[in-house]
Amino acid sequence: MAGYFKKRRIHHGPNKNEQKVIRTEQAKRAERMAGTLSAKFPAVKHLSLHLTFVDHEHLIDEQDLSMEPNQAPSLSVPCPGRCGRGSLDMTEKLSAMFEARTESAEDRLECALPLYTGAGQTCGCEVRWRAQAEYFPEEDTEPQAEDTEPQAEEAAPQPESDA
Repeated sequence: MAGYFKKRRIHHGPNKNEQKVIRTEQAKRAERMAGTLSAKFPAVKHLSLHLTFVDHEHLIDEQDLSMEPNQAPSLSVPCPGRCGRGSLDMTEKLSAMFEARTESAEDRLECALPLYTGAGQTCGCEVRWRAQAEYFPEEDTEPQAEDTEPQAEEAAPQPESDA
C-alpha cells in the first residue's frame, strides 16, 4: 500500500536571511550615494569616469560618466554579469585619488559573488575603469605674515603747559 506523501513547497524566492543581506547591501549603497560630490569631496571640481565591463574576456558594455559638484556621486555600479545582484565599488580607490589630488587613476574590480547560492564558481564579471579629476585651486592655508615691528602708538608724554 502506497503511503501519502505531501509535496514539498516550491521555493520561489530568497529566504529571510538572503532578503536581510540584500536590504543591508542596498542600505549601504544608498548611504554611499547620499549627498553631493562637493559634500563628500569638496576639492573636486569635475570627475569623469570611463567604465568597461568585461565578462570572461568578452566586452559587455562601455559607459562614460561625468559628475559635477552639485550631482550625487555614483562611485558604485551594479554588476551586469550573471550573478544578477553584485555591486562593484570604486569609492575606496577614488577617495585615495582625491586625497592625493592626482589627476587620473585606473584600476579594475572583479565581482566575487557566487553565480547562485552554494555555487563554487563566482560571477567573474569585471569593470575596468579610468578616472579623470579636476580640482578647485588650493586655498592658501598659511596665515599672512604680520608686521612684527612695534607700532609707535604711544608717544612720549608731552609736557603740560602752564599758561
